[in-house]
Amino acid sequence: MMKKRLVLVMAVVMVFAFAAGTIAAPAVQSITANLAGDIKFIVNGNDWQAKDADGSVMSPIIYNGRTYLPVRAIGEALGVKVDWIDASRTVVLGEAPVKEEPKEEPKEEPKEEPKEEPKEEPAPAAELAISPAGTDLSKSKVADATINITWGPATKITGITGSALGGAVNITLNDGIEYTVEGDVLTLKADAVAALLPVPISMVPDGTVMTLTIKFDQGEKTFDIKVVS
Repeated sequence: MMKKRLVLVMAVVMVFAFAAGTIAAPAVQSITANLAGDIKFIVNGNDWQAKDADGSVMSPIIYNGRTYLPVRAIGEALGVKVDWIDASRTVVLGEAPVKEEPKEEPKEEPKEEPKEEPKEEPAPAAELAISPAGTDLSKSKVADATINITWGPATKITGITGSALGGAVNITLNDGIEYTVEGDVLTLKADAVAALLPVPISMVPDGTVMTLTIKFDQGEKTFDIKVVS
């Protein structure tokens, strides 16, 4: 015969399972339920009776046509771990949920700025130059004169003129006759240059200077020829 009993909490199974103490949560409601001591249990083919921790028999509850069983007793009979978390009033069957630790965001390593390789400054462009800047022309032994050229921005000689005696004597030298250019060397043909003078070289006073103006496509230079005995 089923006994009627006033059950103070809908979660009476928790009371049987955990002896949880006084319940004061606002969600708790008073109900009227029936203890069904005549209900039998078979677990895995064997008769089984729900019992409390002290060995007292625990009967299921029938409420609104449904049967409620003590959680801990049923769980232990089925080999399922049962826990009670009092702080949150939670029944845990099996393993409790693993609290995920907040993942630490990987720290981004500061990017090393690429170092700029020092730019190699281009070598300064060579300037137009000639060497030597002059020569002596011996009246007794006429010899060709050679001039070394540093071209710089220039690429060719465009013409050579000469002047002496304050502009009283002016001559123009011709490429291939009075001068030749091979690579970086300018050669003045002494006999040919002397032939351009209005008088024989032997009659030119010692110390007379003939200034040649060598014109390039980029700039010009002067070269002095001094007459000596």
